[in-house]
Amino acid sequence: MAETVVVETDENTGLRFSWGLAFAGGVVAAAVIFFLLALGSGFGLLLIDPVRHSGPSTPAFLTGGAIYFLAAQVFGFAVGGHLAGRLLGPLAETRGQEEFRAAAHGLVAWAVTILATLALLVLAGLVAVGGATALSPMHGVHASETPGAPFTAYLVDVLFRPAGDGGQANALPAPMGNAPDAGAHAEAARLLQTGYFSHAETLSAADRARLIDLVSDAARIPAAAAANRVDRMQSDVRTQTRQTADAARRAASYASLWIAVSLIFGAIVAMFAAVSARLEDDRSM
Repeated sequence: MAETVVVETDENTGLRFSWGLAFAGGVVAAAVIFFLLALGSGFGLLLIDPVRHSGPSTPAFLTGGAIYFLAAQVFGFAVGGHLAGRLLGPLAETRGQEEFRAAAHGLVAWAVTILATLALLVLAGLVAVGGATALSPMHGVHASETPGAPFTAYLVDVLFRPAGDGGQANALPAPMGNAPDAGAHAEAARLLQTGYFSHAETLSAADRARLIDLVSDAARIPAAAAANRVDRMQSDVRTQTRQTADAARRAASYASLWIAVSLIFGAIVAMFAAVSARLEDDRSM
């Protein structure tokens, strides 16, 4: 009589994923990174004396801060990935399946850390904006005030300077009691704020002619000299704006590339730490 043997096979491939462990690793990594950044910021501020203006130079300070930021991220991702890898536990799986499962948990832990960090930054930004909006009326700042108004007022002051204060020598005789009035100053400021900065830093022909008349009357200089002042002011502001925009563009580009490289390196570190943790767990069994 023939005997029939039934062999039960385990269909489980071992490729099971635990979202709880991945989130736990991500939260721990975010906490470690936040702690290290807070610690580094505290020690970094101790190196600067705002009264004596002493401390490391700005390039050295920024370079050191970038290196410390990368180190803090790497350590935090390594801790989170290692924790997720050690808590996975053994399964009936091949070596490749185990490494893939651990690397996947490390990668998700890295992604959770990034999302948690972005959420904290957005929340902090909203709180800061709300606090600034609430406190601004207490310090005499109103929502109707234009952010560039002080700079525009300074440009008008420069344009209205009398010829003797660094201007042209051929000043016109000043009538008795004639001084730049507030109305002319306000009109010139409006011409610059609305007709210049709001239109690609270019005055229309009518606005330029009116501004030249205002400068000529206020500074008591001929119209040709006033036109030279207005044109020189436009050229100087364009040059300064382009230099500032170019410097900001380069700084933003370097910062974005550095953050991207650090994030990619952090993902690799998190996956490697998770795989190493699984191998360490296997050796300890």
